[in-house]
Amino acid sequence: MPNWIFSRTFARVYMNDMSGIRKIITTASVFFLTALVARGQKPASVGIPTLLQEEGFEDIRTKVRNDTLFASIEDRAHRGTFRGAAAAIKRVSEEYPEINQFEILLTDYKMPQLIVHAFKREGIWDVRVDREMESARKQLKTEKPQAASTGKIDITFVPMFSLVNNKLDHLFDYSLRIAPVFAATLWKGARLTLQPIFPIVNNLLDGDTQKYIQIGNATLSQQVLSTKRWKVTATAGFFNPERVGAHLKIGLHAFRGLNIYAEGGYTLEANNTMVKGFGIVSNSGKLMLMAKAEYYEPHSKLQIELQGGQFLYGDRGARLDVTRHFSEYAIGLYGILTGGEKNFGFHFAIPMGGKRQKRTWFLRPRLPEYFSWEYSYQSYFKYWQEKMGRDYATQPDENHSAHYWEPDYVQEYVSRILNGTFH
Repeated sequence: MPNWIFSRTFARVYMNDMSGIRKIITTASVFFLTALVARGQKPASVGIPTLLQEEGFEDIRTKVRNDTLFASIEDRAHRGTFRGAAAAIKRVSEEYPEINQFEILLTDYKMPQLIVHAFKREGIWDVRVDREMESARKQLKTEKPQAASTGKIDITFVPMFSLVNNKLDHLFDYSLRIAPVFAATLWKGARLTLQPIFPIVNNLLDGDTQKYIQIGNATLSQQVLSTKRWKVTATAGFFNPERVGAHLKIGLHAFRGLNIYAEGGYTLEANNTMVKGFGIVSNSGKLMLMAKAEYYEPHSKLQIELQGGQFLYGDRGARLDVTRHFSEYAIGLYGILTGGEKNFGFHFAIPMGGKRQKRTWFLRPRLPEYFSWEYSYQSYFKYWQEKMGRDYATQPDENHSAHYWEPDYVQEYVSRILNGTFH
């Protein structure tokens, strides 16, 4: 065979072999890349809990059914009661566009408070918030929770400032203190709180208890029930540096926007300073009994509260609060008529901490979500001397913004965040 014929034949065979090798390499590359992409894209049922955990949520339960996500989340990362729901929906919808319907249960100390229904239609989010939680709770009943919050401790550094201007010999008394709150969830519905108070600077007279280290709040609170219609919470411990006892609060969600409460507490006078020691001063207890109606009007964003009964030190009367909500700000006026005397003042709660404060460790130091303050006029000597119109807070972070689980309020701001009209 001539050499040139052999060379052409060999070249043709070689080229044919190279073509086959290229096909094999190309096919293998396609399979490899496909496998790599598939490995990176976890199924929604597996990837969503991880995604929510990265966002800072705890006690996460999820279930995907067709194109609907059922989820239950505890939010200790985002400020207020609405940012967490919006962040969860936004994050999941971006990563898993096949999810079209969201049913998100919002919990507080592992107890369900509200459910957010969200659906995106023609680029616009349709959001509805209510207390129709039973269906979602059944869907998630068998799902194992992830990222448990049990036993994790938050240390919230709370400033306390008081100003009293009813003195005759000088302009006013002032006191600045720092009161870190140690709080942990023990089990479902249970919150353990300890709040020591440390004086920083003041012009108070010797013997005034605010000059010494105190225990401002040391309580165990148990939310017994939280359903569409009822909410029941029991609390025991030190409610403030002067009162120790037990408190029960029963709430009825009468209809949308209107809640009715009956609450009562029995407390004893206590010594609660490092100088005088800790203990009960008097066995003569005080009974506080109150009935309260609370209404939220969504168009004006007014929260109207009317309560009446027997105050902490035995005087009987009524108190009216009118509070205006400006997104996360709450500013209000109040008036009290009791024992033939009257008083009035104002209060506010303003955002203080960051919009998001994730918990990455067992122990988390943080700023308070809100700074709240109430000013009391108290121009009448008898009102001040006989301690009229007094009550107490069972939790140190009680105000008109924190833990405010009002459906219309949460619905408005979840919708506005998702649709880009609020940040």
